[in-house]
Amino acid sequence: MSTETIMWLLPIVFMLHDFEEIIMMKPWIGREQGALMQRFPRFMGRIIPHVSKLSTSSFSFAVLFMFALITVLTLISVECKLYSLWSGFLVGFGLHAIIHIIQFIVYRKYVPVIITSFPALLYSLLAFYTVYTRLNLEIMPILLWSMIAVTVLPISVLVAHYLAGRFETWLSGRF
Repeated sequence: MSTETIMWLLPIVFMLHDFEEIIMMKPWIGREQGALMQRFPRFMGRIIPHVSKLSTSSFSFAVLFMFALITVLTLISVECKLYSLWSGFLVGFGLHAIIHIIQFIVYRKYVPVIITSFPALLYSLLAFYTVYTRLNLEIMPILLWSMIAVTVLPISVLVAHYLAGRFETWLSGRF
């Protein structure tokens, strides 16, 4: 498999991972809301009201925003041969999968995205190793891009959810 194909698998793996979240989030939140509020009142007190008001369409809009970001980032990285940039954001994606695995361990029950978090993490590790060794990349630029990714990705998720809320308001007024 070519290096570019391995890189282009990132948006595909992201979408497969997020399909689980799109499909399962609403029913899971509805079923687990009480238990989540009881175990994690401060954190869930902010999350549940927002997620509960989003329709599946609006939640999908947030995922679309992140998918577009990852796809554009991959396109720029492949076309401009910015492999360290892509590798840094791949590290961010891998850390995101680890966070989901930690959520599962802490909650000790199913959480949306846990089923696909393990393959996503495996992909992240194998893709990083393959791109890093094939292209003989230097670690310092990757670390720099990883730090940027760890800053940019959470901000992007907040922006995506803000836009999803606005989209939900728009949907409510239109239909």
